[in-house]
Amino acid sequence: MWLTIILYTLFLYIIYHLIKFWIIYPWRIQRDFFNQGIPGRYMPIVGDILRYRQAYLADKPFSCVEEANAEFGDYYHTSFGPFPCLNTSDPALIEGVLKTNYRFYHKSELSRAIASTVLGYENIVLAEDENHTRHRRLVSPIFQHQNINSMTSLIVDTISSFLTKWQIKTYDKNYPLILDVSKEMSNLTLNILIGCVFGAEIMEDLNIHETIYQCVKIASTEIENRIYNMIIMIPILNQLPLFGKRRIDKCRHVIKNIVLQMINQRKQGLTRATCKGPNLLDLLLAAHGDDRKQKFTDEEVSDEAITFGKD
Repeated sequence: MWLTIILYTLFLYIIYHLIKFWIIYPWRIQRDFFNQGIPGRYMPIVGDILRYRQAYLADKPFSCVEEANAEFGDYYHTSFGPFPCLNTSDPALIEGVLKTNYRFYHKSELSRAIASTVLGYENIVLAEDENHTRHRRLVSPIFQHQNINSMTSLIVDTISSFLTKWQIKTYDKNYPLILDVSKEMSNLTLNILIGCVFGAEIMEDLNIHETIYQCVKIASTEIENRIYNMIIMIPILNQLPLFGKRRIDKCRHVIKNIVLQMINQRKQGLTRATCKGPNLLDLLLAAHGDDRKQKFTDEEVSDEAITFGKD
């Protein structure tokens, strides 16, 4: 009898929390938005995820945002699955969130769950509070004018080499020029990122290049599937090695090992920057802010390097 009561109570407890997570909590926030006069729409449980999925499948991923802006204006509320969202394109409001009052805002659990699957948590994108301030202080020298300019010639040379390769293919009259534009542009982007972050030696390593390309491609596809199937939003279930998570974790592990290997090689002097000045990896390894004891760990350098690569 007691076992039956305990199981029944546990069942009701789980049902209550599921209802609270999927319906009650989102409804309360949407109600507060309505009471403040913020325009928008609310659909229980699924929210606007079906609209985003249709736009994604139609190869028009931003059409939902454009339609909502046209309907509601510069700011409005929607929901992505059970997660309420306040969307804005008002520069003043964006400045308030990202700059003026940034200490009072945290990344949403949904965005952290999505981004951390590949990037990890120890980077400027996902770090919070004092840790985020520390990352901003250490990373800021990377964006100084002279450091950015030192990478310009490498970017130009990489683009020129791709253009030359395509032009050579057009001269072959025996075979028509057939290019997979998506793959070619992905390879161009990857070459630029690898060259700027790690150096030409890594960029010219076809095995590493192809491994990173395939891992990013597989992980991106699986993450998109988990988002639009709402798996990534369900607590506990999104942590289980199901629905592509095992493949995502494997891809992240492979990329992580490659990056850590590159870091060790650079620290040992086995590789060097191809830019006129230090590349991003050199700057990350040298970053220490005002206190030389506050340097990045190898794990943090790895996460930051992957973050810059993904961006």
